[in-house]
Parts: sequence; structure tokens; C-alpha cells
Amino acid sequence: MKLSYALSFADIRAAFRLHRRQTLLRRVNLYIWPALTITAFVGMIIFSSNKNSELFAQCFAFGVGFLWMSIGMPIARYYNIRRCFKQHFPSTRTDPTTSMEIDDERIHTGIPGVSVNNYLWNGIVGFAQNEKATLLYLDKNRFLFLPTCAMSTAQRAELNDLIARHVARKQP
Repeated sequence: MKLSYALSFADIRAAFRLHRRQTLLRRVNLYIWPALTITAFVGMIIFSSNKNSELFAQCFAFGVGFLWMSIGMPIARYYNIRRCFKQHFPSTRTDPTTSMEIDDERIHTGIPGVSVNNYLWNGIVGFAQNEKATLLYLDKNRFLFLPTCAMSTAQRAELNDLIARHVARKQP
């Protein structure tokens, strides 16, 4: 199976969104910091009414830190995704298409002017797919990305067959 596609920023965002949904910790991490912020500010209200200034100051300090993290984490995630997208398109790259050839022996990826890589199937440790993105995991946090919309139904069935034969059943 040979694919040739042009990546968009929406495709990269969909891939990272799918990656984030693969484990419970990655899913919950989005909500931890706001919950801790609310808890710290509730503690501030309780300790201000009790006239306990030391605990109030500690809750205030933690609350400000948690607030900073709950605002900063989504912003940092967005800029990291943009940085990843820009790395696919350096100034020397003239062709926006990316090619990927998948067969029974290996996965061959090629980004003109950037890199050409070969991956054997025994190096793929996991797989995730939805209607927008297909991820082939090389490691717990590294993956190859294919936009699912760039594949026909026959190619998608062929890819699923190859994955069923070669990829272990463990999730990254």
C-alpha cells in the first residue's frame, strides 16, 4: 500500500488529540490543574473566614500556582503542536506531500527534503485509530501518523489487516 498526502495543522492536532486519549492519565491531566485550583481557592475562602492567615497564605500561593498551570498547560500544548507542525515544513522543503509505503516487511516514510525512514513491524508497539487519524506507536510517546481521511476504504482495510498480523495487542 502506498500513500501520498499533504499534512495540515488540523491533521496534526487530530493526531495529538487521539494520542492524548490513549491512557487515563493523559485524559485526566487536562482536568487535574483546574480542579486543584478550585480546591485551593475554596480553601482560601474557608481559611479567610476562620482568621487563619498562615493556611490562607499557603492556599493562596498554591492556588496561584495551580491557576498558572491550568492556563499555561493548554497554551504550551498548542505551541508544542505548532512547533511539531513547523518541523515538518522547514524552509528547504519545497514539496508539501509526504509519502508512506506500507508492506508486509516494513513501513517506509518519506518527507521530501527532510527525511526518509524505514521501520520494521517488530518496532511497532501499538496502534490507535479514529475517523481523523491513525497512529502507529514506535514507543510510549513516539508515533507515526497517517491521516485516516487520506486513505480509501480498501487501503484502510489493508492497513488494519497488516496491523492485525504484525502489531502486538498491548496499548502504548
